[in-house]
Amino acid sequence: MVELIKKLYHMIMWLPLYRKFGYFHWSSYIIKPMRLIGAKRIKVGKNVSILNNARMECVPVSNDQKSEILIGDGTSIEQNVHIIAGNRLVIEKNVTISAFVYIADTGHSLDNMEVDVMKQPLEIKKTRIKEGAFIGIGARIMPGVTIGKHAVIGANSVVTKDVGDYTMVAGVPAKVLKVYDRETKEWIKE
Repeated sequence: MVELIKKLYHMIMWLPLYRKFGYFHWSSYIIKPMRLIGAKRIKVGKNVSILNNARMECVPVSNDQKSEILIGDGTSIEQNVHIIAGNRLVIEKNVTISAFVYIADTGHSLDNMEVDVMKQPLEIKKTRIKEGAFIGIGARIMPGVTIGKHAVIGANSVVTKDVGDYTMVAGVPAKVLKVYDRETKEWIKE
């Protein structure tokens, strides 16, 4: 009963914030976001927790291409996480995203180095984090990467390539350390 009262109190206090989102399930919560851009295109599922100083941006790429961020049920996002979408960035259900993580599906082109990088056009690539993945503290998930189901990303890793299901990676750039064998229920070193 106490938990229900706490949830209701939180919902009432933050109702103006929740209305900014495209969808925000009543069982989820966000604590003092730092920056929300395009919040109407951010959809948050059930039982999601987003801790303080989250920065979520749906950047306008063009009039005909709308960006969106989809956060699945049961996902936990720790403090100071930055998520930026230029297309459709999907975080599936029960994902754990530790503090200080950066996730993007867009970056600036480097085609013309006579022009400032920030003035160059955006390159959009599909980025997806599948069900049950764990993203370690300070990791960077770069544009165009798919993180597999129940994958583990080591702390401070920079992920530039797809990570398979049940795979553990770490490093800069991230490399495969182990793969979980579901039959033997053991991690196998690569």
